[in-house]
Parts: sequence; structure tokens; C-alpha cells
Amino acid sequence: MGLFGGKKNVKDVFDRELTSFEFVQHLIKYPNESDERIIKMYHNLVGGDNLQKEMEDYWRKILEDSFIDQEEFERIKEEFSQKFKRIRLLANKE
Repeated sequence: MGLFGGKKNVKDVFDRELTSFEFVQHLIKYPNESDERIIKMYHNLVGGDNLQKEMEDYWRKILEDSFIDQEEFERIKEEFSQKFKRIRLLANKE
């Protein structure tokens, strides 16, 4: 809802081109996004598929800011790497 109860006009992230950085930021913000929507986003990826690099850069920054420790960093890194592999596999099947 927008101001005065009107519906907000928010552009759907699934219908536009995304960089690897934007894709990773969305996955971090919405980790339970459906596979169907994630695959649609993946097909709209522009530039190189730098998902691992972008994810590592994001979590390394968090690690440097002391929000997570090295062990948690490694666990998150592995979790996202598995998710990226699954996304690529499903996207290539379509």
C-alpha cells in the first residue's frame, strides 16, 4: 500500500534485466523465493554469470564488519554455491 492506501507501483524484478550483483542481492534478501521466479530472473541475467564472486564479496564484507565469523562465512558460501548450481541446472533444462 502506498500513501493514502493506494497500491504502490513497484516494477517486478522478474521482468527486467539483472546484473549478477542485483541477482545475488535479491537472493540474499529473499532466500525462500520460488525456483520458478529465480529461474526467470536467471534468464534475464545480463553480463557474465558472476554469482559466486558477487556472493563472496557480499559475505566477505559482512565478515570484515564482524557480523559473522569465518566458519559461518564458509557455511553460507557453500549453501549459496549449491543454490547457484541448482538454479543453473534447472535453467538449462528449460
